[in-house]
Amino acid sequence: AQMRVIIDTDPGIDDAIAILYALRQPEIDVAALTTVAGNIGLSVTTDNAGRIAALAGVALPVHPGAAAPLGRDPAPELGIHGQDGLGGVIFPDPLAAPSVTGAVSALAELLMTEPAGSIDLFCLAPLTNIALLLDTAPQAAARIRRIIAMGGAVDEPGNFRGTRAEFNLAHDPQAAARVLHAGLDLLLIPLDATRQLRADRAYLNQLRASHTAPAIACADLIEAYFTADAQTAESRPLHDPCVPLYALHPELFRVETRALQVDPETGALDPGPHPIKVAMGLGASGLRAALKTGLAC
Repeated sequence: AQMRVIIDTDPGIDDAIAILYALRQPEIDVAALTTVAGNIGLSVTTDNAGRIAALAGVALPVHPGAAAPLGRDPAPELGIHGQDGLGGVIFPDPLAAPSVTGAVSALAELLMTEPAGSIDLFCLAPLTNIALLLDTAPQAAARIRRIIAMGGAVDEPGNFRGTRAEFNLAHDPQAAARVLHAGLDLLLIPLDATRQLRADRAYLNQLRASHTAPAIACADLIEAYFTADAQTAESRPLHDPCVPLYALHPELFRVETRALQVDPETGALDPGPHPIKVAMGLGASGLRAALKTGLAC
């Protein structure tokens, strides 16, 4: 049976790869994209979500969500993703304007109108929208089948301003704490796993050789994700694609349950009372093959 999914995202290069992969998979039925400010401001992430859907040739509603974290200013990350959030890679214009229904309302509506336990959330961004859903529509949130979220650093060092925290959780620590402490069926894919998934130039050539628009776009996106001075090296980690890859290939991930809590000030994961499922390792070569196959289909 198809997985019915809502993708919450702040595209972002690796978000774009994750979404293009998910939209190509016959086993995944994406109901909507919801956007949040994260890597870049909300107007750009929302526009980018529409552009990514257009490249995939899929007419999808895009629901704009939170423009800032709970109780603090946004902290964009333009250095990695570029001013446009997509590393300068050209995407077509969105097929339609963003929905007039905001992300939290759309999440609540979809969760309440479809059967309980039928929708997964793929969370590729700071968790602001999901925290707001928990606070404003708890009955709807209780109907989520499961959440697969990219975020956090458990045993690994973080990637946010020299701290132990990872960007998605650190950008909105209050929201991260709200969601990760809520007792939902949630799997977290932290840097401990995602840093193991990278691509080299030979892989990009294989993607381009498959001649599908999503595969070529992803090759260009990953190319923009190489550090400038390293001609032969590997890309930065492909963080967000791990979310849809886990949904289809859980056997390629090593999942543990850890007792953790989110520091609501910094977003760091500390030892705590909440049992949280975390992917602590992955089979990189198998996942690279799955990603390539999925984009080339």
